[in-house]
Formats: sequence, C-alpha cells, structure tokens
Amino acid sequence: MATAVSTDSAKRALLERLIDDAGLFPPAALAMRPALRAHARHAESAYWWVAGRFVIPASRVVEFAAARSLETAPIELSVILDAAALGAKGDTVRADLERVERVRALPGVTVSSLEARLPNLPLDEALTARIIADIVERYPGTEIAFWYESAYDTGWSTPPDEWLAAIASARKTTPANLTFGAKVRCGGERTGATPSVTDLAAFVVAAHAHDVPWKATAGLHHPFRGLRGVDGGVVPHGFLNLFIAAAALHAGALEPARVADVLAEQDPLAFVVDPAHAAWREVRVEAQQIAAARERCVAFGSCSFDEPVNDLRELGILS
Repeated sequence: MATAVSTDSAKRALLERLIDDAGLFPPAALAMRPALRAHARHAESAYWWVAGRFVIPASRVVEFAAARSLETAPIELSVILDAAALGAKGDTVRADLERVERVRALPGVTVSSLEARLPNLPLDEALTARIIADIVERYPGTEIAFWYESAYDTGWSTPPDEWLAAIASARKTTPANLTFGAKVRCGGERTGATPSVTDLAAFVVAAHAHDVPWKATAGLHHPFRGLRGVDGGVVPHGFLNLFIAAAALHAGALEPARVADVLAEQDPLAFVVDPAHAAWREVRVEAQQIAAARERCVAFGSCSFDEPVNDLRELGILS
C-alpha cells in the first residue's frame, strides 16, 4: 500500500501523512476519549496534512467503539495485533483479526494497516503464511498493510539483512492489495530499546537493498538528533535525519555507507527542507524523488503530534 503524497513540493512530499497518532501509548498514554479528541483536533488544524493514522491496540477495540458511540466522522486506523506478541501463534493472531472486524464495521472507520511484533526469528515461514492468509481472507480486495517488527535489545536478535530478506521473499507471493513490510522501533523507555546509529542504519540499508517498505515508531518526537528534549536528554534519533537519509538512499543520491552519517548528524543547519528540495549537506533530493521514496519509507508513530509539529514550526520548516 503506497503512501500517495504530493509531487509539487519537496516539503509536502516529505511531511505529508508522516506522523501516525500513537497517543494511546507511553509516554503520553492518553485515555481513549482524550486521545480521539486530540486526533480530531489535529485533523482540523493548519497541519492536518502531516497527520496520518490513529494507532490502537486490538485489545482496546471495544473501548474504541464505545468512545466513538454515535460518531461517524471518518477516521483511519492502524491496529496493533497485541495478543500476537504474547504467543505468535496462528490462533492468537486470528483472535486479534476478529477483534479488528468489530471496528471495521463502525460508520466512518477505515482500517488501513495492521502491526505486530512477533518472536520466532528468523522469520517463521509457516506462521507468516498463516497470518497473511488470514489477512487476505478478510481483505480480499481492499488495500491493507501488515507491518512486522523484529526484536531489538541492545542489538538486533537477527541481523536486518536476514529478516528483511525473509520478508522480501514472502512479499513475492502476497496479493497486490496487501503490503507486507517492516517496522523499526527507534526508542523506548526500556534500557536497550533504542538502536544505535549503526544498527538503525543497517536496517535502512537492508530495507532498501531488499525493496521492503517500512514504518518507524517510538523515540522520534524531534526532527533532529541531538536536540534537547523536555527532560534535558539528548535526542538519539531525529525523524528528519531518518526520512531524509532513506529518501536520499532510495533516490541514489546517497551511498549506503553514508546513511549512518546522516543519522548521526546533530547540526540542524546541515539540513534544508523547503518546497524545492530536501537536503543534507551536499546531498539533495527533489519532490518527485521524495514522493517515490515515501512508498518505501511510509510513516512513523508518535505518542505526540504537537511536539514534532512545534519543533518544525520553531525551525521555520512549517510556518
């Protein structure tokens, strides 16, 4: 499932539908109704075009349905199959998918992507085939994405080149309406959850090499690495570092060996994002190149929409 973005402006192509709303998750951990009100507010703001899907766990679909009550305003969801993380068996995934059917039946609700963190790496081909078959059964013609997250704990449990190659192999037999891609976690409260620059670069390079689309999550509240967060800590990864590196790599404007250099950059003045192009130092990509890349580097989930948007405003990238 491609992310269709503007080709008229490099800034628009880079930022359009970039931030999935994960306000239900820590550290924000909003209650359902306040999270939905905040999401509606984002959709009505001047920066509505930066906002993507509303992310909910499958275990909370009943609560979501109750909070929606008589609401029929359109909302696009990405649902995390959280029961699957506990067992990674076909029946637990199937139970989550049955929960998802409850929200798909609600007026105005679209489920456009599913996410899961599954054990059994390297990729369990039989389990993967069962999951894909279950998804295809429920989405026989509708576009849907399934984002698979690998485990990371102070290092990759399986090198990205291996598990992304396995996803690439599975993608060869998936129907055209199903995007089977990867999900990379860029931070977290747990010690060891944040990948190093080198490890994150290895993921970006491997995803490009195997032509696997991906989304990111966690730890990306700020545009650039090194900016001070509200707690005074150093930001380990910036979302503009990540997505400009990925776009430039996809466009052939950046060598794989230099991806880590872009991710490690801490000087905001080394970057340019304007209607004409997005650039890091001498590396430059234009609107059509970025739009093409966004079909592969799709979005990132953030528990805050306001933090990244306010940072972009302060930097003059958003007016």
